[in-house]
Amino acid sequence: MTVSVRASTAADLEALLAFSTSAPVSWTRPDRYRQESLTGNHRQEWSFLAVRDGRPVGRALWWGGADAGAPSTLDDLLVAPSDEDDRVTIAAALIRAGTASFGTVPEWIVDLAVDWHDDPEAVAAVAWRTEAARQAGLARSTERVSVAWEPPTAAVAPTSPRLRFRGGDDEFTDLFARVTVGSLDAHTRATVAELGVRGTALDDLDFYRSLPGRREDWRIAEDNDGLVVGFVLATRTAYDAAVSSIGVLPQHRGKGIVDGLLAEALRVHAAAGEPRVVATTDADNVPMRRAFERAGATVTRRRLVFER
Repeated sequence: MTVSVRASTAADLEALLAFSTSAPVSWTRPDRYRQESLTGNHRQEWSFLAVRDGRPVGRALWWGGADAGAPSTLDDLLVAPSDEDDRVTIAAALIRAGTASFGTVPEWIVDLAVDWHDDPEAVAAVAWRTEAARQAGLARSTERVSVAWEPPTAAVAPTSPRLRFRGGDDEFTDLFARVTVGSLDAHTRATVAELGVRGTALDDLDFYRSLPGRREDWRIAEDNDGLVVGFVLATRTAYDAAVSSIGVLPQHRGKGIVDGLLAEALRVHAAAGEPRVVATTDADNVPMRRAFERAGATVTRRRLVFER
């Protein structure tokens, strides 16, 4: 029978929360959904059901900021085991229905184990999700690496004698534009192709300004001659302190400046007593991954991001 897809209602809550999976991918458990519904991060109108012959066969849970008018990510998409033969079709229909309703195309984030490439079940779980994303218009995928620092196991490096740090405001638009040149970040390259350099800078800044945290913790770095060499944003996710963006100006790359920028963000969070700091980077961005390793970060998971 035909599958219909719709946003959930209050009467659908138990059906929505009855889904689960044994596949080695992240998914939203009932207690978390209930908790984040109270904060407005999950909402009925952002939670979709696929139904066949009156029976729920799939769900998609989007997540967004408590004050947001639309969700920012698709964090959970599950299909009932009895309907796995149609899981690509069901999943794609859920994504299309949600994005049509929201008027935006949020990223689909699938969190995986660090060694997922060596797990046949994980590889299979990724394969059908990748095809569903493609059919729903999320044709670009990027694998990212998530890391964490948890003092005191990861000591904060001393201040670099080569760098001085200060705050800034309007300068960040120019700095964000300048660091797009030669960027290894897949999202940045794709956005530059779509929006141009300045459009990318403004788009990135809009996102970072929407994050929790203090604007005073955005740092601009100067060398001993007073030349700006880069910046780092110490911010927060909804759950942890974070290093959200690091940029070294193109002419200053390859000099180890990234280590000083990263250390500054970790010092900011350490001074605030944060017990955990997180960050992500593309799996293909080897220089940034090595900087995280030098700073004592531990790799916690891999993340696939599907985008339009």
